[in-house]
Amino acid sequence: MSGGVTHVAIVDDHRLFREGLATILAAVSSLRVVAHGERPSDVLDGPEAAAIDVLLLDVELDGPPARTTIASVRRNHPHIAVVVLTMHRDAVLRRALLDAGAVDFVTKDTPSRELVGRIVRAATRTDTPVTFPVDLVTDARAGSPLSDRETEVLRLLARARSNAEIAADLGLAVGTVKRHVYNVFRKLDVSSRVGAVATATRLGLLG
Repeated sequence: MSGGVTHVAIVDDHRLFREGLATILAAVSSLRVVAHGERPSDVLDGPEAAAIDVLLLDVELDGPPARTTIASVRRNHPHIAVVVLTMHRDAVLRRALLDAGAVDFVTKDTPSRELVGRIVRAATRTDTPVTFPVDLVTDARAGSPLSDRETEVLRLLARARSNAEIAADLGLAVGTVKRHVYNVFRKLDVSSRVGAVATATRLGLLG
């Protein structure tokens, strides 16, 4: 922060949304939007990165999963507080991104006044910057809530394989596969195969 002004960057692949949000935040005297773009590199690879206090980051972007991006920001730009701004109300996703180093998780239906307050709080946090193992940046699966076998099952679910087909592929009993599928659903807090694949994709578990 400089002179009581919080410098903000916005990363979202919807141009209209990020330009609209930039306009809303520009009307707040204590905030200044210094950059916005559709990819993290658009705002972090330029000279303005040194001025950023808070990065508002969407979840569903092309490229690495959000938690890998967050960990990278915390390692390479420890002065930047990452606030996830997403349309998803997903407890598992929220927990994973906060664990990766985001300081807040905000949904896009949050009132603008509340969002402003949370941006300011993120910029004035007093916690010690989190350090991460190198593989959290290089391996999208680091910190996965799933076991290796559950991840194998999940990948086959994503290929629309039946329980019987998964059992044959992995040399398991069908009952064992059913147990793994149940555990995947429970850990990802979903109730269907489609939901499991969608959540796993956002978490980068299928990479």
